[in-house]
Amino acid sequence: MIQTALVFIKNKLDQYLVNRFKLDESITVLNHLLSPDGSYPQKNQNKMVITLINLDYDTNKQYQDSQQRVKDNGIARINPALLFNIDLLFTASFDDYEEALKFLNATIAFFQSHNSFNAKTTPDIPNGIKMLNFEIENASYFEIHNLWSAMGAKYQPSIIYKVRHVTVQGNEINGIVSAVTDIDAKVQG
Repeated sequence: MIQTALVFIKNKLDQYLVNRFKLDESITVLNHLLSPDGSYPQKNQNKMVITLINLDYDTNKQYQDSQQRVKDNGIARINPALLFNIDLLFTASFDDYEEALKFLNATIAFFQSHNSFNAKTTPDIPNGIKMLNFEIENASYFEIHNLWSAMGAKYQPSIIYKVRHVTVQGNEINGIVSAVTDIDAKVQG
């Protein structure tokens, strides 16, 4: 679901930016900032680049159903879904600095007005994604410097968003038990 969620986010942001600026082609890519050989990917040039920079397992255990009904009044036991919070770096990778600032501002405006996606508000949300919530991740100058240094890239106008509640569920059945279909209560006197 991580890849599905990221592609969904990319497509929603891209649709917004293309419509807002009346563009003829896609302006948003899901990609790393540097190739493994240290070069800048050509497909990032003059684009808004979305990069996964952190995957955080959500240890806040709320009740999660680990059973599903199956045919013939059976109940399948499955492991509960795993919930993750992911940090996404939105980088305005444009040759022209003012263009970079324009697209960074538009990206922030998009998430300010669309800070949550769910099946009610977004009918085209992919199956398996219940909800995506976006929060700006405040990072100090020191943390930003360390992030860009760790990536081996030169700083570009960017912002980090934390996306909450990305679910991963394998739906592997661990066993099937019969459902209770009748209660036979006899009172002994």
